[in-house]
This record gives sequence, C-alpha cells and structure tokens, in this order.
Amino acid sequence: MSYDAYNLSREYVDELWLRMERLLESASPAEMMDNILQNVGVMPTREHLAMIMDGAFWTSFSRDEGNEVTVSIIFTEAARSFDTFFFDEPIPFDVRNLVKLGAALENPRADIGVWPDEDGQLQIWGFKTRSENVLIANLWIQALGPGQILVTFGGKSIGALISNQAVFVDHANLMRAVMPRLSLSQEERTNKMLKMVRYTSLLTTARAMRGHGRGGTLLVVPDPEGWRRSIDAPVPYTGGASFLESDYDVSQKPTLLAPITDFFSALIKKKESSQRDKLSRMKAQVDQQCQHIARLTAVDGALAMTFDRFVFCFGAKIIAAEGQDVPASLRVVRPVEGDTGRIVSLTDIGGTRHQSAAIFAHAQPGAVAVVASQDGGVTFFTTDSENGELFAVQQAELAVMHEGLGAAYWNYFRVAEMDLL
Repeated sequence: MSYDAYNLSREYVDELWLRMERLLESASPAEMMDNILQNVGVMPTREHLAMIMDGAFWTSFSRDEGNEVTVSIIFTEAARSFDTFFFDEPIPFDVRNLVKLGAALENPRADIGVWPDEDGQLQIWGFKTRSENVLIANLWIQALGPGQILVTFGGKSIGALISNQAVFVDHANLMRAVMPRLSLSQEERTNKMLKMVRYTSLLTTARAMRGHGRGGTLLVVPDPEGWRRSIDAPVPYTGGASFLESDYDVSQKPTLLAPITDFFSALIKKKESSQRDKLSRMKAQVDQQCQHIARLTAVDGALAMTFDRFVFCFGAKIIAAEGQDVPASLRVVRPVEGDTGRIVSLTDIGGTRHQSAAIFAHAQPGAVAVVASQDGGVTFFTTDSENGELFAVQQAELAVMHEGLGAAYWNYFRVAEMDLL
C-alpha cells in the first residue's frame, strides 16, 4: 500500500481559485483587448486546478533521456486551427505523458491542451504552437525548473510553487527596484512609454539569458563612461552594436524605442489590423535584438549596454572601482506577495558571478546588473534610489517568465497603479 507523500495545500488552491474568479469579475486590461484575447472566462474547477498544478509540479522533477523537462499547459477546449495538432484519441493527463510531450515541445515552444471529458476526467487533446501576439487568457501553467511552476490566468501571473512553498506572485519588488533607474533626464522622467519600453525589453533580455542555459551577467548602465571604472582593462570584446535588422528604417525610426512604443500605442488605440501587423513586426525586431544580446552573455564575463540596448562590450571582468568599498551585506527580496526582504552577507548571495554583479551595482548606483544562473535562477542587483542601499531581487524568473502581450499589459497597469511612471 502506498500514500501520497505530497499534497498541495487546499487552502492555497481555494485562495488561488477565488483570485482567478475575482480577476474575471473585475475591470481589467481585458476590456480593451477583446481583439487579441482567447477564450475569455474559462475557469477550471478547484479540483482541476489542483490536478494541473500537481501534474506540472511533479513533471518538473522528471528527466527524459537524462535531460530536464519543462512543460507548458493550457486549460482550454480543443479548437481546430492551422497551428494545432489534435490526437485521434485524447490521452490521459498524467506525469508520464506530460514528460514525453514536454520534451518534444520545448523549441519552438508549444502548449499542451487539457480539457475534461464527459466524466470530468482531465485529458490531453493535443498541443498548439504559441503566438507572441495573442494573449493567453485561460489558465496557463508553466514548469520553469525542478520544483518551480508559474500559474497565469487572464494574462496575469498570479501564483507559483517554489519547492515546498506555495506563493502568490507580486511584481512590485522588481518594479520598485528597476523602474526608478530607467529615467535619466527630466525629459525622460515625463515619458511614461519610454520607461515601459526599457522595462519590458530588459525583462525580454533576461528571459532570453535564462533560456540559453549557460549563465551570464548583464550590466545595464546609464552613461557611456562611468561604468568603465568597475571593469578590468583590457576588455576582450569591445566595439558597439545595436543588433537591429538591416531593413529597419532608421530615417523614419531614429531611435531604438520607437518600434515598441508604436506597437503598444497601436494596440491600446485598436488601430487597423494591417497597421498593427506592421508594428508587431517592428516589435519582433526589437525582441530579436534582445535575443542577440542575450546570446553574447553566454561568453565568460559580463556584457555592458545602455538601457536602450546599445552594446559596448562583452566578456568583461568586473573589479572593485578604485577607492570603492566592497559591500559586506545587502537586502534580498523576491517578487512574492508579502516578502519584505532580509539582510544577507555578500558571500551568501551566490558564487563569483553574483558577488561581482553586486559589487558593480554598489559601485555604479545608476546601473542595474542581471545574473542568469545555469539552473534557471535570475537575480537583479541595484541600489535603492532613495537611501542608496544595495539590494537584490532573487527568483526574478517568476516575473521575467511572464511573457507576451499579457505581460506587457499587466506590467503597464501594475506600474501605473504603483505610480512608478
């Protein structure tokens, strides 16, 4: 006879379900996004919610032929389209089937479709390739790594399982850390869209860094010279590039910010679909730019760039700036509801990569340092804009992995709500 060694907290599932229900009933960005939403208002039962989370959680610990498995599951009724693969007969929703499918659907990413049969039993009906330009409104659960899953509903990341903890996601700590750094001049402080463009592109780059799995360090600096005091010379790879495609019309779009700015404005104002498609392609170019930058962080050393994604160098070695004290400790927070932070010593923050990034952020108060670990962890380092305290946002992947249009809109509304624009 055997018994379950792990049971998902019933209280947590109940509260998560109630939050999903309130999200449907409340005013939200969905009201202005009816042209890009899919299947708005499809709620699972509490039992199905718990089963899908449980299945994703245990799948995250599994390996297929020696490789880790990540999986993405959407609770949605089957609907035929060109990008959907239907099984002739649905297969049972269980860890074994999730492991086999998850290993095959990682790159490019596709989402496993799950829906109950006539008897209420969850079945896998097939899978659907993902589009960045469609907001996933239904329950969407991703396994980010062993023992770590992210729960999204209505395009908004709302919950997560982290090892033996069930938490509610709150992007506020990351937003408070990064947003004040994104405006350099008085003119930029009044440009709300500029700040959002910089924020979302930084998350896109961090997500791509996590994706290549090699680990890396990104240094985002406010000026072209001051940061060099914290870098050992000579740097192996220096020069300068923006990594935009050759067909990008510089004469009409003179800055790197215009593509995403125009894209968000077009969606909010509901421009004609042909015009929106053109702007969507322009956004895709900047997303590709972020991918190129992220790949360079796989080279040993750090990459330095501006907040507008102009790359100065990569493969750089961080050193303590002349005359600069090395911090003994820093405050650590997580993008989790109710997390007020804790003080830890510099040596406990992580290995050499993390410690050097913390030293850089301390020496360069206007900068943001991002570290992606090989195990998938993402950490942001910066200093408090008011008191200068050094702090880190750990487990930032809970915010970084919230992607696509849902992330863009909910980030905008959350930042506006916090009066950070």
